[in-house]
Amino acid sequence: MDTSSPLPYRLRQDFLSPAEAAFFRILHQMVKGHLHICPKVPLYELFFVTRPNENVHYFNKLYRKSIDFLLLRQDTLQPLFAIELDYPKQTQHRPVDAFLEGLFAQAHLPLVHVTVQPSYDVQALAHSFAEALKRTSVENPFLRAESDYSPVCPRCGLTMVLRFYREGPKRGRKYYGCLNFPECREVVELPA
Repeated sequence: MDTSSPLPYRLRQDFLSPAEAAFFRILHQMVKGHLHICPKVPLYELFFVTRPNENVHYFNKLYRKSIDFLLLRQDTLQPLFAIELDYPKQTQHRPVDAFLEGLFAQAHLPLVHVTVQPSYDVQALAHSFAEALKRTSVENPFLRAESDYSPVCPRCGLTMVLRFYREGPKRGRKYYGCLNFPECREVVELPA
């Protein structure tokens, strides 16, 4: 790598758009330290794809998408609900993102849509957030669905993928292997 020429990266001066920054300030006043606010959360950081080697298409659907704000419990950092800002022109001309709606519905993680406005009715926002919080009492099936479970490699920390022995005495049996194979040969055996 040529170290004499500078890298083509620059610091963004507008991490949050003016509308996002204004809404962040309102949120900050509303939660008063009771919740953590995470702006611009990539969906692949919030959700994982089960059996990633079999479901690459589903990972690609997450890859370039993010949610505007994610609110976390103060004590456990567990996600409570997400907020998507909708710009007035978008809501009139763009159909609802069915994938996003379905993803959050399946995860039992409420997704609250807020239309960007010059000023906000804090009482109305608080009511919509309270309604969303009521819906978080349902157990998240992503955390308990054993059939969709993919372990994390104890050596590398990467998600493991379902594989089959192709030869030897275990031929045809399933096991989980590290995604970092062949550098990591860690294996989690499955019952015969």
